[in-house]
Amino acid sequence: MIRDKNEDIQLTCEYLAAPLGIQNLSPRFGWRAVRNCCRTTQEAYHIQVYEHSGDCVWDSGKVCSDRCTAIEYEGKPLNSFLRYRWQVTLWLREIGNGGKTFCEPVRDMPDAQEKPALRTENREDGAETFQIQAEDTFEMGILNQEEWNGSWICAKELDFGAVPLFRREFAVEKLPEKARVYLCGLGYCEAWINGQKLGDAFLDPGWTNYNKTVLYRVYDVTKLLREGKNIFSAELGGGWLALDHEAFEILIGRHPVWTSEPKMLCNIYLDGRCIATEADGTWMYAEGPVRAHNLYDGEYYDASGEKRGYRLPSYQIAKGEWKEAAAAQRPAGRLQSQIMPPIRMVREREPQYIEYIGEKENFSIVVDFGVNFSGWIRLAVSGEKGRKLRILYGETLNPDHSVNQLNLRAAKGEDILVLGEEKTVFFPHFAYHGFRYAQIVMGENIVLEEVTGCEVHTDVKRAGAFSCSDQMLNRIQETVRHTELNNLHSVPTDCPQRDERLGWLNDMTVRFEEGLYNFDMLLFYEKWLQDIAAEQREDGAIPDTAPYFFGENPACHISSVYLLLPWTLYLFYEDRQILKRHYDSFKKYLLFKLGERDGNGLLPEKYLGDWAPPMTEAYLGIGENSIPKNLTHSFMTTGYLYYDCRIMEKIGTVLGRMEDVRMYWQEAEKIKADLNRVFLKAEGCYDTGAQGCNLFALFLKIVPQEQKGRVLDHLLKDLVEKRKYHVTTGNQMTKFLYEVLNQEGLDGIACRVAAADTYPSIGFMLKNGATTIWERWENLTGKHMNSHNHPMLGAFTVWFYKGLAGIRLDETCSRRLQLRPAVTEELDYAEASHEFCWGTCTAGWKRKGQEVVYSFEIPWGMTAVLDLSNCTCSHDRILCNDAEVSKEELSGRIFKSGVYQVRLL
Repeated sequence: MIRDKNEDIQLTCEYLAAPLGIQNLSPRFGWRAVRNCCRTTQEAYHIQVYEHSGDCVWDSGKVCSDRCTAIEYEGKPLNSFLRYRWQVTLWLREIGNGGKTFCEPVRDMPDAQEKPALRTENREDGAETFQIQAEDTFEMGILNQEEWNGSWICAKELDFGAVPLFRREFAVEKLPEKARVYLCGLGYCEAWINGQKLGDAFLDPGWTNYNKTVLYRVYDVTKLLREGKNIFSAELGGGWLALDHEAFEILIGRHPVWTSEPKMLCNIYLDGRCIATEADGTWMYAEGPVRAHNLYDGEYYDASGEKRGYRLPSYQIAKGEWKEAAAAQRPAGRLQSQIMPPIRMVREREPQYIEYIGEKENFSIVVDFGVNFSGWIRLAVSGEKGRKLRILYGETLNPDHSVNQLNLRAAKGEDILVLGEEKTVFFPHFAYHGFRYAQIVMGENIVLEEVTGCEVHTDVKRAGAFSCSDQMLNRIQETVRHTELNNLHSVPTDCPQRDERLGWLNDMTVRFEEGLYNFDMLLFYEKWLQDIAAEQREDGAIPDTAPYFFGENPACHISSVYLLLPWTLYLFYEDRQILKRHYDSFKKYLLFKLGERDGNGLLPEKYLGDWAPPMTEAYLGIGENSIPKNLTHSFMTTGYLYYDCRIMEKIGTVLGRMEDVRMYWQEAEKIKADLNRVFLKAEGCYDTGAQGCNLFALFLKIVPQEQKGRVLDHLLKDLVEKRKYHVTTGNQMTKFLYEVLNQEGLDGIACRVAAADTYPSIGFMLKNGATTIWERWENLTGKHMNSHNHPMLGAFTVWFYKGLAGIRLDETCSRRLQLRPAVTEELDYAEASHEFCWGTCTAGWKRKGQEVVYSFEIPWGMTAVLDLSNCTCSHDRILCNDAEVSKEELSGRIFKSGVYQVRLL
């Protein structure tokens, strides 16, 4: 029977519930069990997709499979605008005493028999099989460019940087059953119908290379309309499209190739009737209160220019105040629906401390929000019309307690408000800042009534949590998580405050996995992978940043995120479509890098390397001592090439590209031989012998077995004896250090390194007041490269999940967890959880006197194996759910969904 509320099964299409605007011609279906079906395994599924007319456009038939994510549509071609209904029938088998589960759960899960379902035959082992059905809908976007109506419009007669207000009146004789707005407003757009905002996003749509792709949004506006006169209104900010800034001349000597004036294309559909943007006199514009704005610099807002009520049907247009919208040149990029989470105002922050500085005639109020974040402040202010106040944003304070803006470089980080006749509530709509402190420069006859911090970033769902008995590690986890969020602004940015905010591939090569463990990142990362693919050259090269306008092109050869990220997404989501879509581009990129090798089989030196190590380990170079001098760059770049080949072996195997797989394997073996021939020294260390050299070789598993002990010994002598548990590494090798220590069963050492609070360490940052991760190990405040909100050095915290709690995915078996907890003497407990697309896995261990208890829960649709080899505690007996077992019995056993407890006595 079909259950209208889908109580037991949650359905998704393109990883969303009942989505609008699907652009994918082969949308991906998925489901997860909840409530009464958690104690089951899936034996088969049957998907059916129907048009509104009731015609079936795809019938998968019964598929004997336990897959439940990323199942691709294989039916008739889907049509633009149409809503489809889909349903899935599942054949589920209860996990009972006679099943193949190794241990029964600690607690009983709800029994599926309590809810109505279609029962079938009993199995010989006593486990019962039954069917259950669920259904949902999805709606397609505008699939073909020629299906868009109307033309692009703009405001031609405004000063550059002024934000235009657009307005279109239309009549509705009879309320429609279905009304949609398909809207692309570049660079950023906010829109309303009858004064009610469409959605809750800011700084929208997401940033792309507008010459390749432009994103549009779809809104259901059925309930916003009324009979008679209706008003569609919109405001257009420049965003990245019209970002005209001196920083570009400083950094790269030119402006981005896509620079243009703000423009808009809008199709409003009312039961099939279309109202489209046209330069025909029906779409009007006027200058609004934002007289100038810039993503880096901020907004200039003159409240006297507000046109109160212009979004409402009752507004009367003054003669000569509004002009006809002009035709705009369409962007070169292809229109594509945006389905990733938008940027939202996600949290309000109250001031933690307020101080008055300066003279009475020109005093300032300095507000400390207690934490560094991305966004803006909202003010409620009144006073004499024409009075001006300035808001300066910064991460640190000067000795006189004014805001320090030196590290913003060419970015001004300033909002300006000119008062109108009435009380004004102001916050910027088309700029954002990175800051902890806001200095409000005021004068006489201005009353500040309210000030609130507004945290703004891409609103990804939290998926992971970690805690342990060491409060320093807990603080690091929360600081890294917060820093990551601050740097999600439709692309993964390096920082939120200065004249940069770019999607650097080298940072993301190590950082992406931390994001995946902490948040549900698939749709966000999928969009960014498309950004990278859009920048790929014909020869296969990709640039340092995506979307690209700054950095090297080709990218530094350590920039392997374009290969590593899709593979890891496959492990997390079992999504082959991403691999298939990008495979040819992956191969082109790898072949390009393979072709760059010299006569020694090595890739050339590149300027990034293990970026931003402690200054004592770096050359005086770009920024401030950013380039490592303690390892040879060609060792790193060629090491990453080896890593790339091994990843492509795995991707090729999944996709059945076996000829390619053989080629990747052969190249990897050559590279390994070349690396060992050139960089393995007679004394049993790699390259210069620095931490990064030895740990990278160990991480890559290129070290000959007979030399492994000596290489590891060199690493530990430097890390433990010479450096007293402190690193000499930068943004790449720091993460791999923890991978290697965990791999070798040395998590106790890793704990001591992570918990250090003296320089260089994350603890040193926190001890010196950091609330987000710094770009440098040093506490710098000058005008050079020293962001105080930079995620890259926190990438190692995936070890909290994978190492300490033991939650890691098995690369050899889909939807299988390898539970390998690191029970160390340095901690009393460690626990973590991660919400996979199949359900939530929790795992953690705790000491109880001489006993260690490891508890874990396997979600529906997943299995797990348990490996206790990284438990350093001594024990004589093992109990699994109170049944005594041997260590050998546990090894290799398959745990199905359920809750388990293993006690080491």
